[in-house]
Amino acid sequence: MTEFLTAVATGLGVGSIYALIGVGYAFIYRTTASFTFAQGQLFGLGGLFAYTLYVKVGLPALVALLLTALIVGLVSALTERVAIWPLARRGDTSLTWLISTLGVAIIITGASERIWGRHPLPVPNYIGSTVVHLGSINIATPYVVAIAVALLTAFGIEAFQRFTLWGRAMRAVGDNRDGVELAGVNVLALGLMAFAVGGALAGIAGFVLAPVTYAQATSGFTYTILAFAAIAIGGFSSHWGALLGGWIIGVAGAVGSTYIGLNYQQPIIFGVLLVVLLIRPEGLMSVRGTRQV
Repeated sequence: MTEFLTAVATGLGVGSIYALIGVGYAFIYRTTASFTFAQGQLFGLGGLFAYTLYVKVGLPALVALLLTALIVGLVSALTERVAIWPLARRGDTSLTWLISTLGVAIIITGASERIWGRHPLPVPNYIGSTVVHLGSINIATPYVVAIAVALLTAFGIEAFQRFTLWGRAMRAVGDNRDGVELAGVNVLALGLMAFAVGGALAGIAGFVLAPVTYAQATSGFTYTILAFAAIAIGGFSSHWGALLGGWIIGVAGAVGSTYIGLNYQQPIIFGVLLVVLLIRPEGLMSVRGTRQV
């Protein structure tokens, strides 16, 4: 039983990382009806800036985290200006952004390799002990931090969308984009903000997990796919769905790798994805219908 509970706890921690990236996906999709396939690379940048700011420069962990979120958020906003905004400005409703954001992802990966190299860079633990003991259950400290950050992020986005003017406007865009534009709201500016927030969340996720995975310039595409699986399970426009989807695939992967084998982790994850999509194609917590915002 201890082995099972440890696997579940670890899965929740890993899943929280997928969820943080997925929440960024959902936040962006809710506002712009598009995705950025550079989200995994932004996660990678979070780890690389953790190495630079925390290890090399020697900044306190919290300061390094805030700077990382700011820098990666700005990179994501630049991605929107380069890869999304020109298409949205001329009313392009095709899926050209798939190619343009994939191109940005390749550029970020190449630039990261040139600056930091291809080898994993070690990042020490930010908080005391490397392991938290919960009775007989042991879980890596970064996973505990990831769970807390993921929950705080989900509640923070919920409060932002419910109680602030900008948040309600961004939520309204997902329900009735044309109506919001007719009301005089600058939808393109909202899209820029959504990309900045989504990128910052990916950067935070990369920063938090860096002590476990090390900082790597080439880890982006794996996390892009896994975070995409998380929101496919939870629902593309729901941050709570992204959190639930991340936890589901995190726990499934951790339990499966514990009892079946590490080589079966990703087949198990995508098997769960397939089952969920067959039963509920729109996702477990997808937003249906319209509501007052």
